[in-house]
Amino acid sequence: AKAMHANLTKVGGVVYNDYEKDFAQKIQETFGYQAPPLDMAKAVQPFKLSFFPASTDVGDVSWLIPTTGLGTATWVPGTAAHTWQTTAADGMTIGLKGMLNAAKTIAMTGVDLFSNPKLVEQAKAEFLKQRGKDFQYKPLVGDRKPPLDYRKGI
Repeated sequence: AKAMHANLTKVGGVVYNDYEKDFAQKIQETFGYQAPPLDMAKAVQPFKLSFFPASTDVGDVSWLIPTTGLGTATWVPGTAAHTWQTTAADGMTIGLKGMLNAAKTIAMTGVDLFSNPKLVEQAKAEFLKQRGKDFQYKPLVGDRKPPLDYRKGI
C-alpha cells in the first residue's frame, strides 16, 4: 500500500482543463449541498490504511495473499456513488484522466514488485503478522445451496 501511494504521489492527481472545470461546476450545482472545491481532484491525500466499506471479490482473495486498493478522482469532488453524476463524469475526460492515473499507478507498482523482491517479502511478512500464521480460510461456497428462490412470494 505504501509503495502504491508513493507511485500515486509521483503520478499526481487529476488536473481539470477549462472545459472540465465548467462541466464539473455544472455537475456540482445539481448536488443540493455544498460540494468540496474542484481543486480537491488534483490533491493526493496523505497515506492512511483504511477499510473500504463495499463488497468486492477481492475480499476472499485478501484472506490468502497481500492486497491493496487504490482510489483516484474519476468523479467530480463531492459526487455521491451510484448517481447519474458519477456516470456523467466517468463517461468524459474527467473519468478518463482518473482512470489513466490509476493505470499508471498500478503499472508502476507492478514494476516495483517485480524488480524488488524485498518489497514482496515485506508485504508477505506484514500480511502474516496482521492475519496470523494459524489462520485457515473457509469459504462459504459449498456450505449451502444458493438462494435462487429469494424472490419467491414477491
